[in-house]
Amino acid sequence: MIGAIASKEFRDYMTSRRFLVLFGFLLLITLLALAQVKTGIMSWRGMEGESPKVYEVMWGVTYYLGLIGGIFALALGFDAITRERENRTLKVLMGHPVYRDQVILGKLLGGAMTLAVAVVITFLVVLGTLMWMGVTVDGTSITRLAVYFFFAYLYLLVFFGIAVAFSAHSKSSGSALMYALVLFLAVTVVFEAVAPIVADHVAGPQPQPPEGAFMDYSENVTIEELQAYEKLWEEYDEQIQEWSKKYFDTLETVSSLSPRADFQQIAQYVLNPHAQSWEDAMYSAGMEGPEQPTYSLTESLSFAKREIVFLLAYLIIGFVAAYLGFVRAEIR
Repeated sequence: MIGAIASKEFRDYMTSRRFLVLFGFLLLITLLALAQVKTGIMSWRGMEGESPKVYEVMWGVTYYLGLIGGIFALALGFDAITRERENRTLKVLMGHPVYRDQVILGKLLGGAMTLAVAVVITFLVVLGTLMWMGVTVDGTSITRLAVYFFFAYLYLLVFFGIAVAFSAHSKSSGSALMYALVLFLAVTVVFEAVAPIVADHVAGPQPQPPEGAFMDYSENVTIEELQAYEKLWEEYDEQIQEWSKKYFDTLETVSSLSPRADFQQIAQYVLNPHAQSWEDAMYSAGMEGPEQPTYSLTESLSFAKREIVFLLAYLIIGFVAAYLGFVRAEIR
């Protein structure tokens, strides 16, 4: 019975005008983001420069996928239950020999299948576009790109589950959509805006170069003055490193409360084989930086273990809330 319900939901989603319009818009924005970032990198490097890497052009896709993709998932699930109530088909459905848990699991599975198809299509389109644009794509890049879209799929499932949960707890589709959008904005825009403020408060003011640290070499400088000068800068370097660690650790911790920030951070680690911290982001968009070590995919995933745990926690919470909301709901 779960399979039958899931198949029906899958067919309804795939043939709905809402899905086709929103998914088409998501694909269009994704392709435009790729083209925009690639053009910007080539203009900055010059047309004869080195071909950009996958991780250098994908950050634009990550940004828009985190924003529009989340709304796309919400739009699929916000009326999964309320639509049945409003059409008075839920009571008819429950009149058949079917359990409530079978109904909600079938609806969740149908939505998950729909999102899986959308993600696979997006992956293939993006991969083909990258090759057509002349971006450097090798076997390792394709593997990392596939893993990236797997986590994109989990990210979309998070907001699909949240939308179905609100649909199960709401009396109308409009209310479910409103609640889902408010939560989406809260866990994306608000958390991400608060994170730098909290990090700045915890880390305190950024250390400044000590007074007298800048030496005038036009005058005679004694050995003692030179040693004192070097000591001042060594102390300053230690202070700035300590401050940076505290700031970025706090920023990562607070940002981890946002599924979108979790996805963006996971994407950075998965796509960029040189990234192991937030500071490495400055080198992932084509900027020149010191030579960095190359990490395996397993090592890259280990750097993102906290974000992966938070993303999975959101996913489980959303699906459990949807399940409990429906099986305990009063059906009229």
